[in-house]
Amino acid sequence: MSDNLSNKNNSEEIDLLQLFGFFESKINGLIRLIFSGVKSVFDVFIVFLQILQQNFIKVSIAVIVAFGVGCSYDMYKPKVYASKMIVKPLFDSKYQLVTNIRYYNELVSNQKIDKLSSLFNLNKEEAESLKGFDIKDGPESEKEKTRLFNGFMKSLDSTAASTVSYDDFVENITIYDARLYEIEVKSSINNVFGKLSKGFKKTFTSDKYSKENKRKKDTLFKLNKASIEKSLRDIDSLKKVYITELSKTKNQTVQLFGSTALKLADEQKQTKEFELLQLQIAEQKKLTTLVEDTIKENQLFEVVSDFQLIGSVSGGLKNKMKFMFPLAVFILVLLGLFGMRFNKFVANYNRN
Repeated sequence: MSDNLSNKNNSEEIDLLQLFGFFESKINGLIRLIFSGVKSVFDVFIVFLQILQQNFIKVSIAVIVAFGVGCSYDMYKPKVYASKMIVKPLFDSKYQLVTNIRYYNELVSNQKIDKLSSLFNLNKEEAESLKGFDIKDGPESEKEKTRLFNGFMKSLDSTAASTVSYDDFVENITIYDARLYEIEVKSSINNVFGKLSKGFKKTFTSDKYSKENKRKKDTLFKLNKASIEKSLRDIDSLKKVYITELSKTKNQTVQLFGSTALKLADEQKQTKEFELLQLQIAEQKKLTTLVEDTIKENQLFEVVSDFQLIGSVSGGLKNKMKFMFPLAVFILVLLGLFGMRFNKFVANYNRN
């Protein structure tokens, strides 16, 4: 019995040793793989430095020449000017705005000069100068993003709301969720942008869907205003009737019960008048808010910031050829030198 138990323990020890040996070999293999990868990257980096060192003069000359060519190109290439306008579409006119921008770009791409001239009231030269339109969501503050997020969360049930985070919501905001929009126009003429502003305003007024939404809101405003004004007239009439009746009651009370009853009647009068006054103030606040909202949204869109009359030269670092040409030449020269080194390696490898 004891021999069997001893054999069993020895067998378990052997199994454990084999298991530990297996894990040890795998870990060592992983370490060797990582070390080999790091060494390969280091070798490639050293080869890169060697090639750069051996051909430093050639690479420098190529980069300097490319820089000179880039400067010449930047100096003589036609300049493109840009100007921006920030608008706040109302009554869901943002959908038509985005569609219009795409349409304008199609006209520019297909050189529909007559159509562009008609839309923006431009002459032929000004229409031909247009290079493109761009639209993106305007500068929104964190407060505005939070407002959108809170409104979205209210539309969800508790289970769905628990799966949505603020960061995920912000990442998935589309252009149609914005409140402000930034429109950028590019042209080879720097003083055409003032006319474009009038053209954009004209496109808003042609949006039938937004005009219908505005008409419905105007109708609703008139109905609400009429209802509140009627309530105010009813309150005034009620106050007059109440004061008249109370005066009659007051005279009768004095004749029948004396000064004590008169005091109680005055207190009752003040209480009722206060309630009517509070009701009147509440209705007046409703009317004021209603009028303010209508004044704020009395048109299809608001121009927050109009186009500059004189555009600024367009182009960031990626459009500066004096930087892009040298970078491209540097990369191409290095690739060529690497190719030559690799070709030599292959040739020597075949001989061996």
